[in-house]
Amino acid sequence: MLIVAPGSGGGRVAESVKARARRASLLKNEDFRHLLGLTSVSDVAVYLSKGAYAPIFKGFEIDRIRRADLEFLLGVSLLAESVAFKHYAGRKDKKFLDLWQEYFDVMLFKNHFRRKMGTPEWDPRLAADRGDDVLDMVADYQLTLVDKDKLFSADSLNDIIMSVKNAELRAALLEALSGSEDASAVRAPEIQKTGFNVGMALERHYLNNLYAHVAGLGGTEGQWLRVLVGTKVDLINIYWVYRVRRFFNMSPEEALTQILKARYRLDFNILTKAAFAEPDGMKGVLAGTPYAGVFDVDDGNAALRELEIERRIYAFVLAVAERVFLSGTLGFQNVAAYLTLKMLEVRDLIVVTETIRYGLDRSKAGLLLCRSLGKVN
Repeated sequence: MLIVAPGSGGGRVAESVKARARRASLLKNEDFRHLLGLTSVSDVAVYLSKGAYAPIFKGFEIDRIRRADLEFLLGVSLLAESVAFKHYAGRKDKKFLDLWQEYFDVMLFKNHFRRKMGTPEWDPRLAADRGDDVLDMVADYQLTLVDKDKLFSADSLNDIIMSVKNAELRAALLEALSGSEDASAVRAPEIQKTGFNVGMALERHYLNNLYAHVAGLGGTEGQWLRVLVGTKVDLINIYWVYRVRRFFNMSPEEALTQILKARYRLDFNILTKAAFAEPDGMKGVLAGTPYAGVFDVDDGNAALRELEIERRIYAFVLAVAERVFLSGTLGFQNVAAYLTLKMLEVRDLIVVTETIRYGLDRSKAGLLLCRSLGKVN
């Protein structure tokens, strides 16, 4: 048996081969067409259990599974796959995976904070008992951003924030909390604002650290990782500016306080122009950049317009991840690209399950997917 040292030249080959093999296991357009023709969530689970998702269904009664349970398991599958790649990874690659996986810590934290705040956005799938379920199902995963015991036992908003291990992030969260340790003391109009500020502080910390890591990597591998993560950074920066201007009534100056320190192709000058422009003028601000098409949508139905912008952002990231594989180069960027494609597949599967569960128009569901179902692949 040939033993390949993690992080060696052979390790790079092993990482790329595994990533390409896993990419081949991703669902095809015809799979999504078939799924959209099913009549129940349990039918979706049965179909998925016959392919690459089979391991996550062990111990579950598939023919009786509920939407919430299926979506929970899909999220677990994404985390489990990222953990599995650590067996092939060298030191720098494991660092990337640790940083990438911290998003699960972020989701757990935000969920407990929302539950304590009494907001409707909190998700019972990520409550304390389910948090333990995840850690049991993905045995090799360790929380790195938060202390699990402190988070799950926290009685106040301040206690929840003190479960964060990073001192700088704790300070930012406490500032967002504005001294209100007791959720009942936060007035109703302030609840949404407080939750928004806390969520944004977490997202900024996560993405700034992830991009800072890839920004320091050399060679072709580093270049492709910057393309992959940097594109996401750009799109999030411009989307945040757009959303806080349109939906949170922030001034241009306030909007600029929400953006990331990380920059890729969109420099501060472009982001400043976006902040001072009217939200409907975003297409003009981005003219000449790779992202102009994201906001080139019809101004008809407002709700559909917002869904289309979000869908185009996901589709753009998907296309970039596919470009990484098409480059044909070996390296850890293939692992990062695969995990991105898997994340988007899980996102599309959740769209499918909710379309079926709530009896939405199947003919329109394809318009919500980040993939295009117009062609057979």
